[in-house]
Amino acid sequence: MTAATTADLAPAPTRLAPSRWLSCPQPNPAARLRLWCLPFAGGGAAVWHPWAARLGSEVEVVGFRLPGRESRLSEAPIADPPKLVAALVNEILPYTGEPYALLGHSLGGLLAYEMARQLRQRAAPLPRALVVSGVRAPHVPRTEPDLHGLPASQLIAEIDRRYGGIPPELRDDHALLALVLPALRADLAVYETYHYKDAAPLALPILALAGESDPVVTHDQVRAWSAQTSASFVIEFFPGGHFFLQAALPSVAERVRMFLRQL
Repeated sequence: MTAATTADLAPAPTRLAPSRWLSCPQPNPAARLRLWCLPFAGGGAAVWHPWAARLGSEVEVVGFRLPGRESRLSEAPIADPPKLVAALVNEILPYTGEPYALLGHSLGGLLAYEMARQLRQRAAPLPRALVVSGVRAPHVPRTEPDLHGLPASQLIAEIDRRYGGIPPELRDDHALLALVLPALRADLAVYETYHYKDAAPLALPILALAGESDPVVTHDQVRAWSAQTSASFVIEFFPGGHFFLQAALPSVAERVRMFLRQL
């Protein structure tokens, strides 16, 4: 599969069917490309809402809402990597005949990659591209200790120390923490129990994004994504740490917009 030019991309005419898994902040069935977005551990679909306006009328942004968060807070989160990937793939299969791309940050990057591999196994149309952000290449061994089994207080402290991703208002609100911890713990379990299985590179372009000062994901771990594609590979670094995606949102979203325009 090769990347198409802008002129080759037909409009995406199908409106999304109602689904508890999906959130589309600005429905746009006339867009030429649909971008399916997967969040970091503990994140919800709302993470991607600001992207809809920034990517313009050519792209329809759809965020995944995993069980155990936002409007699905009462549902049990999924801690098994293959089960979660299969559920995600089932959600987008009806729409894979239309031009689309996958984007994921941190855990979401690994999920997006495994979705593309499973779609290939099912002989479904592949995405036009894969955008991975703040995550090591899947074949690169993880070296940091596991977190998902730690007691609650230790888990929060270690996440905050390692990633800097716990807002003070959340860290100090024990009632709110009790609500969000199950999903966060399950997502960490997915990330930490993930096992890479060797397979042929994906025949689609990959854009890898990373924070220049990410304390967890090294530059070399991000560059290693080049081994996962037989098409083009582009890497881009931005100021910031692990959550540069939010801190540098305008420039990151603009870089993704330009990348998608070239497909």
